[in-house]
This record gives sequence, structure tokens and C-alpha cells, in this order.
Amino acid sequence: MKDGEQGPQERWTVDGIEDGPHGRVARVEREDGRTFDLPLHALPEGVREGDVLAVQDGPDGVTVRVLPEETRARRERAQRRLDALNQPAEDGEEINL
Repeated sequence: MKDGEQGPQERWTVDGIEDGPHGRVARVEREDGRTFDLPLHALPEGVREGDVLAVQDGPDGVTVRVLPEETRARRERAQRRLDALNQPAEDGEEINL
């Protein structure tokens, strides 16, 4: 990579935020499904569970930023799926689990 060039951009999703033995940590899921923990202070201020992050390696190190529009779109899709699952069956019968 030449000076000034950016590396490929990845998308990570904040799966959870919890207290760890050395402070607050964010459990992050990569696009390939692997998860790992990062210190919360290493992520943008105000990051929340469910946020989609753009992660890019560049000449000055790694930059991480929240993608609010992509986060909003994913939350809306998830809510629509949940709403569809909670709809009563068309024939009026209940589902027994």
C-alpha cells in the first residue's frame, strides 16, 4: 500500500456491551461471523449495541466510525422480521412450541 492509500473497508456489528475484568468491552462481530471483544474506549464515543461500524486500515492506523444509516436500516429490517413472526397465523390457530 502506498502512502496515503486506504486499505479495504470492513463492516463490524456491535453485538453487545458488557463489563469485563478490565473495564467495559464491546463484543464485535465481523462480516465472516467471527466475534471478539474490544475495549469500549477503542470505539467511537456513544457506540451502542447493534451499531454497524466501518473499519478501515490507513496510513495513520485503523479508523472506526459508526454508520448511522446502515444501522437504522438493519434495525428496521430486524423489526419487520420480528413483527412478521409475531403475527397470528392466517387460519387463526395458535402455534404450539
